[in-house]
Amino acid sequence: MKRRTILRQRLRDDRPLWQRWAAIVVGLLLLLLAPLLAHAQGGGPDTLQLVWTAPGDDADVGTAAGYELRVSTAPISLGTWGAANVIGPSQSPSPSGTREGFTVRGLSSDSTYYFAIRSVDEAGNWSPISNVLRWDWIADTTPPSAPLGVAGSKFDADARIIWSDNPEPDINGYSVYRATSATGPFAKLNATLVRGTEYLDAAVPTGVPTAWYRVSASDLSGNESAQSSATQIRLTGPRGAWRLPPVYPNPSMSAEPVCIPIDAPETGTEGATVDIVNSGGYRVRHIPLASSVSCNGTGVVWDGRNDAGRLVAPGVYRAWLIAGSSRVSVKLVRVP
Repeated sequence: MKRRTILRQRLRDDRPLWQRWAAIVVGLLLLLLAPLLAHAQGGGPDTLQLVWTAPGDDADVGTAAGYELRVSTAPISLGTWGAANVIGPSQSPSPSGTREGFTVRGLSSDSTYYFAIRSVDEAGNWSPISNVLRWDWIADTTPPSAPLGVAGSKFDADARIIWSDNPEPDINGYSVYRATSATGPFAKLNATLVRGTEYLDAAVPTGVPTAWYRVSASDLSGNESAQSSATQIRLTGPRGAWRLPPVYPNPSMSAEPVCIPIDAPETGTEGATVDIVNSGGYRVRHIPLASSVSCNGTGVVWDGRNDAGRLVAPGVYRAWLIAGSSRVSVKLVRVP
């Protein structure tokens, strides 16, 4: 049970408005746990709420048996773990991947505090100590980096936008902006932050032939990044060539189906096929469009299996669309 748990924090008090709303965020990680976003608020000038993602009982599977959260005014290590004060939490862990939190009260603003957490399974096996969260009452005013990997495709009458998750541990969500010309202006589409890394624009203005989209990231302190570079999506008009927009989800889990959208010319899809090829260049799956499960109007669903019906190994693959003399491909990644 070697996992990482992320711990984040926000403080709110009766200081000036800009300070009251400034979220103070730091990450606390238990080994090997992929962090998920969390949100926490303090209840006063001496209060701090810590938030983390529940680990599993065995890697990311199951539920841990318990936690031990400790605090000290000196840095915490495995050697000094016993000298730090146990402060909780008292609740039983939730299933792996669940957001959890604990409120610490009675803190002094003239002291620096260190927090760390460990989890234990039902057999009494303790996880390694997390990295140490240092709380020094300094507000975070640095915005995240602009999102990368922004791409889009037509999804029936709508537009679908995807992007890569930001690397910062305190990302709280994303905002999507749309314009009807390459130079803007760009208008924000979502009233609340998007928690994932994709957005479906179901309110594209009627008759707009092309739309441009940008994405920004916001952290738990309310800092918003610069907008990403724009991605262009053609929404109306004849299609003259075969095209493979980005697949989704990507990366995908080993047992998770993948949608491979296809932009087909007006002549139709008769005789077209999709071949899934591994990193060694060997075909593992042959999918005729005429007999495939459809997604996104014109597209195919790959269930992650080879032609023998077995799940393929995690790794990098390419989906090749073959239609007459046309050959186009798109990369997809399968993870454990």
